[in-house]
Amino acid sequence: MLDSNTLAVLTAKFLIATLIMIRISGMFATAQFWGHMAIPMQVRMILILILTVAVAAPFWNEQPKIEFHLWYLVLLAAKEFIIGAAIGFSSNIVFWAARFAGGIIDFDLGYQTSTLFDPEAGAPTLVGEIYSLAAFMLFLFFNGHHFIIESLFMSIRAVPLTTFEFTDSTYQLMIKISTTILILGIKIAAPVLVAMFCTNLALALLARIAPQTNIFMLSFQVKIAIGLLVLFVTVPLLIMTLKFAMTEMQEQTMKIMMSMNPVRT
Repeated sequence: MLDSNTLAVLTAKFLIATLIMIRISGMFATAQFWGHMAIPMQVRMILILILTVAVAAPFWNEQPKIEFHLWYLVLLAAKEFIIGAAIGFSSNIVFWAARFAGGIIDFDLGYQTSTLFDPEAGAPTLVGEIYSLAAFMLFLFFNGHHFIIESLFMSIRAVPLTTFEFTDSTYQLMIKISTTILILGIKIAAPVLVAMFCTNLALALLARIAPQTNIFMLSFQVKIAIGLLVLFVTVPLLIMTLKFAMTEMQEQTMKIMMSMNPVRT
């Protein structure tokens, strides 16, 4: 039989591990890498349990005492899920920017022309999928998944289980992430956009010089050929931009975690 002191210690450790698991689950729910559809649900659950054991063990003696009350635990669970979701949200800067850039390029090259005939078809962005897969590969190459795991460790130290507050800095950082996605997306798509602008200008001049030429039909082949050529030529620039985006992702993630603890801000 377990005595009351041992039972209290085991209960406290169980509560701490459960709350940390909820924080990790929130991160898995929003992070595109860990929550990708290519990862089966069973594998995600196993990864959540492994990370819970790895993260919770060093913090069992550091976390403050948690009162065993139902509504108090419900609020703590909701808070932990929000913190994990914020970590996953900030880690999606690279993927959202890459997909946004691909959507702009698809629209300019004419790959989304099918939506003119069926607006509800939901045609995927072809270049956006390529850029997104490239971002995933670079994310793994630069050990971005390791950084997210490190962020979980640091988030528990920066924002303990009983401490949480959405400060003005947190709201400002969330808004800044949205603007960062827009700016990075335009930077990624900039070479193709400039090339398409020059191509449209050249086609417009050709239409004035040779009015008998069917510029509308010619523009489809020319724009796609030039766009694909620029895409292949600017691959090194894409890698440099995505690397900069990952650095920005790390900085924004750390700032968001620190802003959730008003004592540290």
